Amino acid sequence: MRTFVTFSKTATTSPAFPKKGLASHTGRLDVIARMLRASLWWDGIRKDTNFVVTLGGPPNAPLTLWFKGRELEVSLKTERDAAEAIRLCMKGELKGCKVTKHNFEDVLKSIGMPIYWLSEDGTDISKLELRLPAAFVLGPQHDIEVPSWLEVTKLSIGPKSYLASHCISFIHFWLDSLQ
Repeated sequence: MRTFVTFSKTATTSPAFPKKGLASHTGRLDVIARMLRASLWWDGIRKDTNFVVTLGGPPNAPLTLWFKGRELEVSLKTERDAAEAIRLCMKGELKGCKVTKHNFEDVLKSIGMPIYWLSEDGTDISKLELRLPAAFVLGPQHDIEVPSWLEVTKLSIGPKSYLASHCISFIHFWLDSLQ
């Protein structure tokens, strides 16, 4: 099992967001929608993957969405599909997704598997023996600091900062090629 985990300080916690203008009206929920698609969509829902996002924007922070690939019943073909899945999850109306009031630290404490923290200064992915199940933590449009109490392995997919959705796609590619 692969689990992708992220925290957005700014993304809205209200399901009453517009269908158009995600980037400008939702605290960059568009980035989260792209990450959701990259995590769970590949010619259908990836049953071997989960996606967890803690939203920290107004009006009801924190709000954590837990998307479970094995149980999810939705199409994520487009970014709009992903945004609608987020809306339905926030409302408690999407099978395979639950919503909680956990903060990001509580999410990290509950992961229950090895955690790889994506960072440009981490160990190159080609030099690590990745074992599944594993969780991969990455920031959507900003870095997330590693809590001092958390035991993680810092992982790098390159010396530059890449789009979060692209990082997720690359990790899937890497893990799929090892099978």
